[in-house]
Amino acid sequence: MLRIKPTLLAVAILASAQASASDDDLRINGFMSVGVGMLSTDDIAASGFDTDANFSTDTIVALQISKQINETTSATTQLVSRGTESYDTNAAWAYVTYAIDSDTDVRAGRLRTPFFYYSDFLEVGYAYNWVRPPEEVYSLDALASVNGIDVTHRFNMGSTDGSVQTYFGRLDTSYAVIGEAYELELKNFGGVVLNLNRGNFGTRLSYHRADVYGDLDATGTRALDGLVAFATSVGRGDDFDITGQTTQFVEAAGTWENGDYAVIAEYTALRHGTASMLDANAFLVTGAKRFGTTTVHATYTTRRDLTDGDALQKSLQTNAQVHEQSYILGARYDYDTGTAFKFEVQYQDEKTILGVDGKSGMLYSAAIDLVF
Repeated sequence: MLRIKPTLLAVAILASAQASASDDDLRINGFMSVGVGMLSTDDIAASGFDTDANFSTDTIVALQISKQINETTSATTQLVSRGTESYDTNAAWAYVTYAIDSDTDVRAGRLRTPFFYYSDFLEVGYAYNWVRPPEEVYSLDALASVNGIDVTHRFNMGSTDGSVQTYFGRLDTSYAVIGEAYELELKNFGGVVLNLNRGNFGTRLSYHRADVYGDLDATGTRALDGLVAFATSVGRGDDFDITGQTTQFVEAAGTWENGDYAVIAEYTALRHGTASMLDANAFLVTGAKRFGTTTVHATYTTRRDLTDGDALQKSLQTNAQVHEQSYILGARYDYDTGTAFKFEVQYQDEKTILGVDGKSGMLYSAAIDLVF
């Protein structure tokens, strides 16, 4: 299997809470990645790396604990320690599942936000070929979990298998913009995801929305505070206010895999109801070829912030605009059961960074990924 699609082993680990009632013992599974990365130059910024070897950014360990309570109900929690957070342990998942029938589940608690094709496996490095998913597309880390409820219904239509997931909840979180932290509340946070698979082909479509509330302060010293202060001074404060504004996110992915070759393409569009945050489009396409226990892969990915409105609004937004693209070439060696070694090189071209011409450089990465 090429692992463009999540591996069966990784799926089994993350789905262990849906075991049958006869498998009612406490289950403990886990995954771990130990990675290192280094930039060729300090002129670019990529995934938190610099020109010194960094062993924290791609290092993570997690345990998933699940218990089948009875024939219809199970409990699941996933405890994660990340190198980027000084290995503090947090609950990425903590939910109860109720099986309405064999095809329909309801979950309530802390859930993974299903933004992307790899969302359910975002931190399980073993489930994909990259050392890390490309940040140009997979850029909503701070919003990766939601507190709420979801319903998933699985179905088939002839030779087509599919599922529909709907969710609704709320999230309070810190969100970084240009390296500065802002406190956000996402209310009425919800969406719908459609998955379809037929033979070697797969399709995923999703839509998400939330009403955003933030701690912007015209008297503050952060960049967005200053932006709101200036907009207010010229009578445009309402355009740049984020309170109660709706943000929408759309994603579409297509996959093809025949056992030796695999391709995936994924597109995302982010649209904000406030001029303080830039709309953005992102896209990736990746292909892989398997040679026994070794898989080689190549990826192109890009992200572009958009400006809109009148001349004043565009002028202010241009100062925060980003347009970048990357080319990734890598290899994966599955040297034993549940273990993989990866190495990749990434050429990052920062065409525009904060409204000015950017630089380019290389990011070198390696990792060992395990599931157990």
